[in-house]
Amino acid sequence: MNTAEKIATNERGRISIRNVTKVYDPDGAKVLAVDNCSMEIEAGEFCVVVGPSGCGKTTLLNAIAGFHSITSGEIHLDGELLCSGQKRTQPGSDRIVVFQNGALFPWYTVLENVTFGPVVQGGVNEKDAKDKARAMLGQMGLEGIENNYPSEISSGMRRRVEIARAMMNDPSVLLLDEPFRAMDALTKTVVHQFLLDVYDKSKKTVFFITHDLEEAIFLGSKVYIMTTRPAQIKTILNVDIPRPRDFRALSSATYIRLKKECIEAVHEEALKAFKAGEREMA
Repeated sequence: MNTAEKIATNERGRISIRNVTKVYDPDGAKVLAVDNCSMEIEAGEFCVVVGPSGCGKTTLLNAIAGFHSITSGEIHLDGELLCSGQKRTQPGSDRIVVFQNGALFPWYTVLENVTFGPVVQGGVNEKDAKDKARAMLGQMGLEGIENNYPSEISSGMRRRVEIARAMMNDPSVLLLDEPFRAMDALTKTVVHQFLLDVYDKSKKTVFFITHDLEEAIFLGSKVYIMTTRPAQIKTILNVDIPRPRDFRALSSATYIRLKKECIEAVHEEALKAFKAGEREMA
């Protein structure tokens, strides 16, 4: 199936990471962040990457997004070369990032934030953009706040607004860099469910970075557990918990088994990182 056929059938978002290596400051400190790392992420897969701080998780996400280059290897999206040692495709609306610290414009209302991208890009008129934005906000359980400013709503609501804004662009890939890290457990549970609902409806490819093992298993289709820096894949967990999922999955035998496997794999790498004095750099 060629790229045009994939787009027509909504089978977009296949990511191929092939033998990727990233060296920071190659002429000075020569910090090896990622070493010969490979992943094959299918279209529509909810991929979660976990590992010690500083292990290179965000380095991979930034390379997919187009924020920086790689030293060697290749990253492909739907068969098209995104990034190599010689090429870097600029960030685009096919790869939307939701950041850990948020990126809403404080001077715009919620509705203006969500419609900003499509209107500025000229792909849709303002009325249609607002109609679509209201539908997206409704899907995220955010009816009635479109005229509020980001400072007037809770952190959980702001994060849901960011996801709605990202989905407005109909991306091939949704890139999430520890988006719920600072949230309390109760708020995180609510936002998780809305994210799962959006995923179940859209089947977008998701590349999700987290330190939270419970979050990784609850959300993911596959969990890629990384070694301490330089990043390589230690193991891959196939999360065979049926979808759609809700909080009841957290008490299932499958979830408990996967959590145990994940903890054992991550704990070994965390000890290595602690002993090496690793600090998060990406």
